[in-house]
Amino acid sequence: MSNFYDAFDELGAQTSAEVSAYSKVKDKNDEDVLAWLNQVKDALLEQGKNRTNRQRENMFHYRGVSQRKWERDRGADRGRRLNKVKRLVVNHLFDLVETKVSQMNRLKPAVEVLPTNDEWEDKSAARVVDMLIKHLWYINNIDYLSQKMHRATRIFGESYLFVDWDSSKGDLHPAYVAARDAGLKEIELPDGSVHDMKKEVRTGDLSYEIEVPWRVMLQRKPCLEESEYCFRIKLIPTDKLKEEYPEKKEKIKITDDLKSFDMEELNDRYIEEHTVVFEFWHKGTSQCPEGSYIKFTGETILEKGPHKFSHKKLPFIRLTDLDAPDVLNGVSKFEMILPIQNMLNNGESLIAKNIWLMAHAKWVMPRGAAKIEQLGNDNTIIRYQGPTPPQMVQTAPNPPEVYAWVDSLKQKMQTIYGSHGISRGEVPKGITAASALQFLNELENERATTDIAKHGFMIREMAQMTISVAADKYDINDGRMTRIVGENNKYLIRHFDVANLDKNYDVRYDLSTGLPETKSARYQRILDAMQRNPQMLQPERWEELLEFANEKKMQTLISEATKAADSENEDLMAGEPVALPEEWEDHIQHWDSHARAMQSRSFKEEATPEVRAAFKEHLLYTEMAMYEKAKTNPLFQSKLATLVNFPMFYHPAVGAPVSKEHQEAMVQGQANRGEAVTGMIPGTPKEEMQANINNQQG
Repeated sequence: MSNFYDAFDELGAQTSAEVSAYSKVKDKNDEDVLAWLNQVKDALLEQGKNRTNRQRENMFHYRGVSQRKWERDRGADRGRRLNKVKRLVVNHLFDLVETKVSQMNRLKPAVEVLPTNDEWEDKSAARVVDMLIKHLWYINNIDYLSQKMHRATRIFGESYLFVDWDSSKGDLHPAYVAARDAGLKEIELPDGSVHDMKKEVRTGDLSYEIEVPWRVMLQRKPCLEESEYCFRIKLIPTDKLKEEYPEKKEKIKITDDLKSFDMEELNDRYIEEHTVVFEFWHKGTSQCPEGSYIKFTGETILEKGPHKFSHKKLPFIRLTDLDAPDVLNGVSKFEMILPIQNMLNNGESLIAKNIWLMAHAKWVMPRGAAKIEQLGNDNTIIRYQGPTPPQMVQTAPNPPEVYAWVDSLKQKMQTIYGSHGISRGEVPKGITAASALQFLNELENERATTDIAKHGFMIREMAQMTISVAADKYDINDGRMTRIVGENNKYLIRHFDVANLDKNYDVRYDLSTGLPETKSARYQRILDAMQRNPQMLQPERWEELLEFANEKKMQTLISEATKAADSENEDLMAGEPVALPEEWEDHIQHWDSHARAMQSRSFKEEATPEVRAAFKEHLLYTEMAMYEKAKTNPLFQSKLATLVNFPMFYHPAVGAPVSKEHQEAMVQGQANRGEAVTGMIPGTPKEEMQANINNQQG
């Protein structure tokens, strides 16, 4: 059991067909369970030997070091080779992989979390969950993880992203901080566990870990959906393992002659003072409803219990390159294009060899026609004998057909791999229009529809598993939610409970965020908004936004009043008191939000009498404040005239607001009749308005 990643012959494992189901041993003692685990993992290791070798060979080809391997295999004949030109490797595989990775990572990992119903509490919870996902993906650099996932998938045929919980991450636990400040020696956490104050206690957080495929062993089934369990292999320092499990330290042994595949050196290297640890995950099924998680070595079980998380699924997201029918593991497209790559290397080597032999000009003459010494000196006179003088001949090392043949091999590789010139920024000849280039780019995406669908599925599954693990481990009292949503959004978690993470959410992969990505495009979006409605913000604020092309801040400024009104709706629906409208608030936005909330059917049929009364009272005071502001602000009054249902509850004796056109007509009528002008034109200073009237009368 020394080399778990390469030399599997020592295991003497059986085929998976001889292994019994886990449900038959799950209720037995630890010795029987451990025997079953060792039997199954040995069988899976033996079964995956050839697949692991192929995956590692693909890494050789991706790195372009197949020449070194070829020379190593032919080391006995290396000294007898007469050809001085070594085999040339033009690694087109690397270019294809990186092009595909870049193409997929243009699709940003963005999701939209939507509630499954129209309840206010669920809407608020969905917004908090959306912020939670964005926060976790930001601090874990999900863009980089996605890039690594796609690269490993193209090379090995599949890659695995484990979504787990790491108790060593996160901030210091508030209970630990309080106990430390109080000078206590022990701390009892809310879950009942007692910890020594000598070791820091943190809140913990989610972890995302990418695993190479030969360290993940699946139950052998035709497809992943039918596999009920998996093993994950880890190499952990023995001393660290004994410290983590002190009650098991006598049975924890150093694995002798342990080897691990080194990605840098591309060969096996010895690992000292480490122990091979296996994690067994069984998802929830009818025979095993609670699922199972077992952490063990070859000698002892370290942990044993039900599934660690409530989702009870296999704890990873898998991304595959090529899905062959009834083949459990993903297949790399390297298998299809590697023969072409080898032929390409042969062709490039032939071209290099011919250039080496034939590129230099040569003297051609009959034997003895001239002295060789005279052909290479600086003299301008060469003596020769016979009728044919020496000639300096320059020949073409390779015919054009050879170069055309090499180019055709590259085209064949690109066609099979689904990657073409436009993906690498190569503009076809004769194409100059931006619309034509955009069409070609969209056509390239159409060819990659399957890859895009897999990418979207990966992102959506990652978000769903993130929500599930957070629901199991987060504590509303550890202070992390305030930091996640920010001080300005603390009202969102006023009615939020971590239990809300267990709710069913509609998580959708957002193929495009709807926001421009380049600075010039963001600048143009802000400029368009300013031209449509310049009065929406002050000129100084527009200048600030344009300087940094910050369209997200523009959205925040524009929607701030709407978000505040929505939060008041949530408090009113929850029966919480809400302050009366203030004179500085955007009353129109607040009125519109409150009025829309009262139009919903859920408000009509489900709101309690107390909630209805609170809404009516708050909207009444809002309309009173609006009438007061309209008395001194003609422009505000004209906007009130455009509100369809205004007023709803407040009906003063002064009458309804009048529109801007109505106010202009009133002013013009007074001026035409020669009367004193008492009205105002909305948005026009009084002095300017009077000057315009005087000009018309003059």
